[in-house]
Amino acid sequence: MKQVLTPEDINLLEKRLEDATKAPWNVIEKEGVDTVWVSPNLDGNPIALFDYHSGEQNRNDAHFIVAAREYMGVMLAEIKELRGRVLELIQSNNLEFQKRMDLQTELNELKKVLNKTYEDK
Repeated sequence: MKQVLTPEDINLLEKRLEDATKAPWNVIEKEGVDTVWVSPNLDGNPIALFDYHSGEQNRNDAHFIVAAREYMGVMLAEIKELRGRVLELIQSNNLEFQKRMDLQTELNELKKVLNKTYEDK
């Protein structure tokens, strides 16, 4: 299993989300029946059928898939936003670090001038 999503992974997930049946998805379940459907409408026309496990497991899986469909776009947008913010913070930190290094160099040069002036007296 991947531990990090690459930009290519995110683009692929966005493409898959865009190509999938439009939301909202619904879980169609009946009490006492193990088979569960995921459908974009309540009239049927399922896009997924869960029938190979217990009714409880089928319902849990169907509800997970419906929630994943609902939140996938939100999560991808947040990942991109947070990565952008991290990059901004790193760049800002690098600029600040460079300024400090420049100031330290300037301070060292001033110390040399002062020491030379002091020695010359």
